[in-house]
Amino acid sequence: MAAVLLVATEFSTVASVDVASGSCEVIQDTEPELADRCELSGFERNGGALLLVALFVGAMAWGAGIGGSRPAAVALVGIGVAVLAWSLFVDLPVTDETGALGSSFEGARGQAGIGLTFEIVAGVLAIASGGLRLLARE
Repeated sequence: MAAVLLVATEFSTVASVDVASGSCEVIQDTEPELADRCELSGFERNGGALLLVALFVGAMAWGAGIGGSRPAAVALVGIGVAVLAWSLFVDLPVTDETGALGSSFEGARGQAGIGLTFEIVAGVLAIASGGLRLLARE
């Protein structure tokens, strides 16, 4: 499930800016370069890196779960910690930033999108699933 959420993160909104004086459609008509900053997807924030991480999470989950591999479980916990750290220390801080839209539109407000939630939950799930495998008896 963590791998699926990481893929979903890349195609979901991680951060967006709510422009109080108008919608992004209005901005698109007048300033198209600013309209691109209204919503940032996971792909725009992470450049597709989470797709590669999702593949690795899937492979390690398979190894830990089906194969019973403890090293794969350790790797899964490590990946989960890295994803969680990235989401909390890199992606979360930019969710309240308004950037160029804030300087151009008074009342603009940054907010987190569902993609950030997917990213955090994916990290927690990877840690939990790897941890459960490590705690399981042989």
